[in-house]
Amino acid sequence: MLKELLQNESNKIIKEYLNDVHAHDLAELFVELSDEEKDKVFSLLTTEKLAELVSYLELDEAADVLTDFDIDKQKELVEMMEPDDAADIIMELEDEEQEELLAALGESSDVAQLISYDDDETGSAMTNLMVLLSPEMEVKEATKKVIKEANDVESINTLFVTDKEQHFLGIVSLKKLIKAKTPCYISELIEYSPSVKDTDSITQTLEAINNYAIFEMPVCDNQNKLLGMVTLDDALDIYQEEAQEDFERLSGLPETVEANPFKTALHRVPWLLLLLAISVPIAMITSHYESVITAAAILVIFQPLISGSAGNVATQTLAVTLKMFSTNEKGFVKNSIREILTGMINGFVIGSIAFGTTFLFTSINTSTTEQPLKIAFVVGLSLWMTVFIAPIIAITIPSILKFLKFDPAVASGPFITTLIDMTALSIYFGLATFVFGGF
Repeated sequence: MLKELLQNESNKIIKEYLNDVHAHDLAELFVELSDEEKDKVFSLLTTEKLAELVSYLELDEAADVLTDFDIDKQKELVEMMEPDDAADIIMELEDEEQEELLAALGESSDVAQLISYDDDETGSAMTNLMVLLSPEMEVKEATKKVIKEANDVESINTLFVTDKEQHFLGIVSLKKLIKAKTPCYISELIEYSPSVKDTDSITQTLEAINNYAIFEMPVCDNQNKLLGMVTLDDALDIYQEEAQEDFERLSGLPETVEANPFKTALHRVPWLLLLLAISVPIAMITSHYESVITAAAILVIFQPLISGSAGNVATQTLAVTLKMFSTNEKGFVKNSIREILTGMINGFVIGSIAFGTTFLFTSINTSTTEQPLKIAFVVGLSLWMTVFIAPIIAITIPSILKFLKFDPAVASGPFITTLIDMTALSIYFGLATFVFGGF
């Protein structure tokens, strides 16, 4: 729609449309425009609306737009954005561009302070645009303060109470303040609220927001001085990013998918080569049992069944294990035992079915083997053992990595699958060698 307006309508109509459309919708339309059309949009947007548009763009796109302007305009746009949004965009800039813009903003700026935190620290996601009240305030005075500052803060649903040294004392909900009748002081309305530290991991903060059902989580320093808050909408954005990162690690992807196919391929090739290298032992295991495979060639037919079933069970258990780690669930040992027992039960059921199916298949197709019972026994028992062992591996490997202070997600999909395949083949062909007399 915006593209059509730019081509067919007058600047007046386009400007009215740009002022009325929500910045989120405008951002989705904006990325479809040509460079010429984008320049025209820039010329028709107010500075405030342009700042909103940049905030809603993807970070790399927002950074590109920001650098289209001179340093004074960049500074003006950044100062109109939410500090946490501006900090994320600035981090996408080249080092020289970052330094120039931060120098223009000044070391004392809210954005500069947020950038000083690591990406995984809560301080990097907080905003200090909030209403602060003191216990000595009378509700009428507090209400006036809320009305005066409402346009300049991110939320007025929760009002934060601090003492003269900025120590966090508690909160007052807007609803409670409005219902209070004068004479009444803020000290009479204060409610307890949990808080987080600015150096806490962002994952811990997300858990706290979820556990306490808080829309605005207070962020304090080690002296309990209020520094800012993490809002629910920011928490949802961070949760989405964390989920995407976990999915990428689970899939063996080194980082976010690039738009450029050449860059994407370049980032993935080292990992694919690594996975290829660790797959070599699988071929070596198979070659080690060449004699038994030659003697009972039908074993090869059931090989994918063994490794595939074990891999599926391991993937399920791995997902449960990583979830327990990411949410710090209690009862890890109990849940692990449950997963292992589940694997044992499932293995028995699947192994029994596989035994019956294999025996029936080999009995009907007598040309495949003269010992259908032995083949069925090897397939059924191997399947039971591998499905039983798979959850143990899927729990043990991430647990060891977590103990060693590595990200458990790196033990995901491809690595666990390779290890499971090696274990499954060793059990399958090892058992076959034993049953068929050690050729």
